[in-house]
Amino acid sequence: MTEHVVLDAQIHVWKASTPERPWPPDAIEPQRAEPLEVPEVVGILDAAGVRGALLLGPTWEGSRNDYVLEVASADPARFGAICRWDTADPEASERLAHWREIPGMRAIRLSLNRGDVEEALAATRASGFFAAAERYGVPLCVYAPGRYELYRDLAETYPGLRITVDHAAIETADRPLPEAVAPLAALAKYPGMAVKASALPCFLDLAAERRPFGSITEAVYRLVDAFGADRVFFGSDLSRLPVPYPDLVDTFVQHLPGLDPAERALVLGGGLGAWLAWREPFGA
Repeated sequence: MTEHVVLDAQIHVWKASTPERPWPPDAIEPQRAEPLEVPEVVGILDAAGVRGALLLGPTWEGSRNDYVLEVASADPARFGAICRWDTADPEASERLAHWREIPGMRAIRLSLNRGDVEEALAATRASGFFAAAERYGVPLCVYAPGRYELYRDLAETYPGLRITVDHAAIETADRPLPEAVAPLAALAKYPGMAVKASALPCFLDLAAERRPFGSITEAVYRLVDAFGADRVFFGSDLSRLPVPYPDLVDTFVQHLPGLDPAERALVLGGGLGAWLAWREPFGA
């Protein structure tokens, strides 16, 4: 489909709840009834011409990393693992000193969109997690929709910390997508801040818009204008994607004519690989 290396910045994968590997008793409903396991993901990526993806265990499985680390460590040229972490535990924060020794690990995810977010943030700050992540060079993927002041505070308090804004900090389709990404431009001045252009079809009025999804094209242009192509990363959030995966890939590969080839290569995967020092998909 393209000569560029295409990497998907986020796909949830999980297994069914079993007595040997149970989900938490208070688990939320999964995004689909059938577990999305790696063999299915491989087939979908192959069909769309996508080289690889970052895998993340979903919240309904609990804070576990076993599946994604198993897969990423076995095939680092195809998969990387975004891990969950006990961010409230000071001892766990200090263990970040050894994170590079965990095969397949590329980043840590903080989900700040449910529950008592303020309490979670206070505990995370008190544990020294953010300071340790900055000290030891751990990239973070933070989903805190609409909380632009939080992203700004983290960037200013921990200027050496690398933070990716997950799903462009959007949660609903209550306004046009190009308008919804516009507030992120104020964060672009912080060199440690990047953005996942991920899950974007979830925030479209699909009754009014069809492929090639001009709103996605316009939103990506706005993000690239603000952050530069090296800090904007294609992603799908496949398990809840409301459009066919090849259609979304096609939008990024074929329908961003305002980007030159070098910029397109960065958005499709080159920028993500550089941001995370994930060299294996590029033959390094």
